[in-house]
Amino acid sequence: MLVVVVIIGIITTMAVVSTRVLGGDHEMDQEARRLVSVLTQARDDAMLEGRDVGLRIDARGYDFLRYDGRVEQWDLVSDDPLLRERTLPDGLEASLRLESRQVRLPVRTAPTERERAQPQVVVMASGDLVPFEVRLERAGTQEIRAIVGSADGKLEILSNDDVRRR
Repeated sequence: MLVVVVIIGIITTMAVVSTRVLGGDHEMDQEARRLVSVLTQARDDAMLEGRDVGLRIDARGYDFLRYDGRVEQWDLVSDDPLLRERTLPDGLEASLRLESRQVRLPVRTAPTERERAQPQVVVMASGDLVPFEVRLERAGTQEIRAIVGSADGKLEILSNDDVRRR
């Protein structure tokens, strides 16, 4: 009887593991959907407030900046819980492509008087945005999700095969 229970446990464990591997990366999907939702809200806010919003990203996470036209500089968004700094879950890494070129992502640091924060992606007050592609990849797997933004403000999520065809 004990041997049967152990065998059932092993088979169940294998089924759960294979479903996880074959069923895609749900955590990666969730992060991609979150970034699209936050960017969509940032675009809507930029249009309502008439202020440009910027996305600053590195391999481990991202944050948002607002353009202050009075002093002509970008400031970190600290008063909006939606646009707060976010860190990607362990094992996920982000990369960025602008105009079909890979961008080297420096580590995000707090802005100083000498080194002001600069976004890589800008969401303009008109609702338009700088075309971009943020790729999320999990180390040790072939799973990829790409968040693609076009100049007209359209955002979409592409998965493995769609990303490789681009």
